[in-house]
Amino acid sequence: MLAVPAAANTADFTVSENGSVLFAEARFSGSSYLLVTPGILGEDAALETVGSLTLISEDGTVVEPKNTKGTLTFPEGNYTLTYEVPISAGFVYAKFPEFFDVTVTLPKPYTTGNKILGTVSSGGIIKEDAEKTVVTFNQTKVASLTFYEDNREPVLYAFLAGWLVVLALAWMRYRKIKKNRMKI
Repeated sequence: MLAVPAAANTADFTVSENGSVLFAEARFSGSSYLLVTPGILGEDAALETVGSLTLISEDGTVVEPKNTKGTLTFPEGNYTLTYEVPISAGFVYAKFPEFFDVTVTLPKPYTTGNKILGTVSSGGIIKEDAEKTVVTFNQTKVASLTFYEDNREPVLYAFLAGWLVVLALAWMRYRKIKKNRMKI
């Protein structure tokens, strides 16, 4: 018997030009999909403002999923799911019931990857070009990142440099006072 391997589950996320909406398209086999975000204590909380949700089976039929606290359920099969959600504070998060290959596309001027301004969850590979930043995750159950405008990095470095100057001046003043006390 010759078995054809199932196609990999994939999810493509695109951030809107103004950074306020996340457009999603997932292609997968199964009977469930998660629409959750981390809650206050790290628990899964259902996404409350999901728009334009469409679930289409491989034969082109639109399927109406049952939504229970952020878990969509439907008959077993191959599906394409599209939806959009508002983005808060530049945070993109997706959790899956199975392993997925995930791609997140950020249009310019948005980027990610700075350890202070925008972290990427483990396994994320960042690639930038002139028009966009693309973050890919291979075979993951959770993908998250925080993005920011690329002009924020120079501002951060200027702020840190200013504080280093203040600290250096304070250190020199401290050493001078200590040296004067020893002379007495």
